[in-house]
Amino acid sequence: MSSPGVTPQRPLGLFLVVMLMFGIITSLNGMAPLATYGLGSLFYLGVAIVFFLIPAALVAAELGTSSRREGGVYAWVSAAFGPRAGFVATWLQWFQNVIFWTVVLTSSAAMIAVSLGWNAGAENKLYATVVVVGTIWLVTALSLFGLRSSGILGSIGSIAGTILPGLVLIAFAATYVIDRRPSNLTGASAHLVPDLSTPGNITFGLSAILIFAGIEVMATRIGEMRDPARLYPRATFLSVLMIAAVLVPATLAIAVLVPNEQISITAGITQAMNVGVETVGGLGWLVPLVAVAIYVDAIGEIAGWMASTPSAMAAAAREGHLPSRFARQTNRQTAKPVLIGQAVIGSLLSLLFIFQPSVSSMFWLLSALLVQLYLLMYVLMFAAAWRLRRTKSVVGRPFRIPGGSWGIGIVCAVGIVFSAAAIVVGFFPPSGLKEATAVSHTVVLVVAVLVSTFAPLAISRWSHPRRGMSP
Repeated sequence: MSSPGVTPQRPLGLFLVVMLMFGIITSLNGMAPLATYGLGSLFYLGVAIVFFLIPAALVAAELGTSSRREGGVYAWVSAAFGPRAGFVATWLQWFQNVIFWTVVLTSSAAMIAVSLGWNAGAENKLYATVVVVGTIWLVTALSLFGLRSSGILGSIGSIAGTILPGLVLIAFAATYVIDRRPSNLTGASAHLVPDLSTPGNITFGLSAILIFAGIEVMATRIGEMRDPARLYPRATFLSVLMIAAVLVPATLAIAVLVPNEQISITAGITQAMNVGVETVGGLGWLVPLVAVAIYVDAIGEIAGWMASTPSAMAAAAREGHLPSRFARQTNRQTAKPVLIGQAVIGSLLSLLFIFQPSVSSMFWLLSALLVQLYLLMYVLMFAAAWRLRRTKSVVGRPFRIPGGSWGIGIVCAVGIVFSAAAIVVGFFPPSGLKEATAVSHTVVLVVAVLVSTFAPLAISRWSHPRRGMSP
C-alpha cells in the first residue's frame, strides 16, 4: 500500500521485473570462492539450486501472489507469527543487504585494480574503502529517482556486467580446452564431489547460497506490477532459468582457466579473463572493460536492492517498529529516510577494513555474516509459508505450490533443514583462507549474528512506547 499522497508509477511489465529479479539475485562477484572447488563447484551449485533456490522461489511466488499487503517478508511473517517476528525477518533481510554492498563492491574494486595491472590494489584497504563508500552514496542518489529508474539501471548492469562477461568467460574456457592447454582441473579440483569431511573444507561452498539469495525481494513491490498474480510467478520462473544458465558454466570456466591454489576470492574473475586473453591473443583491452562492466552490474544490483528492501522497512515503520520518520516515502515511492540511513551504516561498515589483517579476510567475514543473517530470514519465511497454508487455507492463492499440504510441507521442510545446516557450517572458518582463525572468524561471527538478531527486537520495543502503541 502506498503512502498517502504518493503518486504510483506506471505498472512494471514482465521484462523489467525479470531483469530486476535477475539483477538483484545474480552477480559474477560470488563465483570466485566457489570456483576454488573446481568440478566440485557444480556439486555446490546443484545442491544450492535444488535445496535452496527452487524451494525459495516456489514459496516466494505463493506468498507474494496471495498476500493482501505489500511489504514482502514483513507482511508474510507478520501474518504467520505476529508483527514483531515480521520486523525481525525484514530487518535481517535489510541488514544483510547493507553488508552485501560492501562485499560486492570490494570484489569489484579488486577486479578493476587487477585488470589495470595493479595487483596490490586487491589488498589495499584505503582503495577498497574509498570505492565502497563512494559507490554506496552514488547508488543512493540514483535510487531516489524511483523503482523504474532502478529497474533500467539494473537491466543495463545485468546485460553488460553479468550476461556478456559470463558468456565471454565461457567462450575463453572453451577455447582453452579446444587448444588442449594443461588442465587446471587436477587433484582435488577434479572431483565432482568435493571433500566434505570437515566443515572448514565446505565453508566456501556457502557462496553458492550467496549467489542465489534474493529471489523473494521483488515481492515487496508486487503492487506496482501489471497483473501480479500472473506476472510474478512467470518472472520468478524465468529468472531462475536465466540464473542457472549463466552462473553454472561461468563458475566452471574460472576453475578451468585458473589453477585452484591461485584463485583470488576477490579478483578471480579478472584472473580468468587474463588467462583467456592470453589464450586467444589480441584482446588485452577486454579485461579492464569487463572489470568496469562488472562494477556497473554491482551498481545495478545494489540499486535493485535499494529500491526494494527500504520499502519493507518503511512498511514496518508505519506499524510502529521504527521511529515514524522512517515511514515517509517520496512521490516516487522511495523510502528516502531509510535510504539515507542505510547509506550511513554501509559507509561506517566499510571502515572495518582498517582493522582487518587483509581485504580478503574482511571480504569473507562479511560474506559469511550476510549469509548467516539471510538464512535466518529464510527459515522464518519457509516457516511462515507452512503455517499460513494451514491457518489461512481459505485465502485465495493465484499461485499454489503443487501437492497440497504434503507439497508445501516438503518444500518448506527442505528449505528449513538446508538453511539451518548451512548456518551451522558458516560459523567455521574456511580452511582456504590463512587469516581466518577461530578468533578472527568464529567468535566475531557469533557475536555479530547475535547482535544483529536481537537489535530489531530492542528497536521495536523502544519504538512502540514512544509512539503510544502496544507491542
